[in-house]
Formats: sequence, structure tokens, C-alpha cells
Amino acid sequence: MTIRSFVVEGKKFDVKRSTRKNKKFYVEVEGKQIHFGARGYRIAPGTKKADKYCARSSGIKGTKDIKSANFWARKMWECDKKKR
Repeated sequence: MTIRSFVVEGKKFDVKRSTRKNKKFYVEVEGKQIHFGARGYRIAPGTKKADKYCARSSGIKGTKDIKSANFWARKMWECDKKKR
């Protein structure tokens, strides 16, 4: 079941529920599943919580790498640079 879809670099990617024990979502990129998001936490774009998450995650490696869990988490949070 698709949770959300994104178009990145002209390709459509579907975010789905993760099958891993401690992860919430996954997306398939080039035949590889990338699991991200902590199970038990809510993603809340458009809130102060989102601003804090976006600022914190902007310093983590992989903000522009499509094969990175951080990239997809920031997409879900609707981060753009340090703030949403």
C-alpha cells in the first residue's frame, strides 16, 4: 500500500510501510529498498517540530543523495534547506 508518492529526477517513487521491525517507511530506488523513519513517531510537516527536524537533519550526510534514508525522511517532512 502506497503511503505517499514523489517525483524525483523525473521518476515516480512510492513510499510504503516498512517490513523492518524498527522502521516506518521504505522506498525502492534502483531495485534497492531504503528503509527510514522511526516506528512510533509521527511526521508532522508544517509545525515547529518540523522546523527543528529539518534544521537538525540538514547537517546529516545524504541530504541530496536519492539513495539515502535522510533524503527520503526530509522529503516526508517537506524540508527545504534548514527549514520546511
